[in-house]
Amino acid sequence: MRPLSASEVLKLLPRRAPALFIDDILELSETRIVSKYTWKDEDCNGHFPGNPVVPGIKLIEMAAQTGLVSQAIRMLDAADCTLTRVEMGSFKKMVQPGDTVVCTARPAAPGGSPDAELTAEVAVRFLGGPQDGETAFTGVISGRWMPRDTEERT
Repeated sequence: MRPLSASEVLKLLPRRAPALFIDDILELSETRIVSKYTWKDEDCNGHFPGNPVVPGIKLIEMAAQTGLVSQAIRMLDAADCTLTRVEMGSFKKMVQPGDTVVCTARPAAPGGSPDAELTAEVAVRFLGGPQDGETAFTGVISGRWMPRDTEERT
């Protein structure tokens, strides 16, 4: 598979700003996907005013968007995948506005969720800056297909 442009990713994913946490896909293969996102001030609104921190749920959402795409890229035109489970999730470092991170996802065997159709191991790491290469979040995410309405995405 060839790398996707940011515009192709935006068209495939069932998310739009402000809930889309992928700027670009850096690598896409049968065994791995790497996405990139630079966190913005508005991503942290109200989360520790004066010392903004990216909410953990948004790091999980970035991981889910990346991880589920790692297995679902060929089917995203026909159905949406929803996150159903996070296992072994661990936050290692705080992410702040202006930080750029990469999320690496690899397909994994389905975990303990009986309704899991897609499972991926994910790791979010800093790209550049003083924490370059350090891990911010790791875990195993699972999801399942859900019917899509027939409206076109805009």
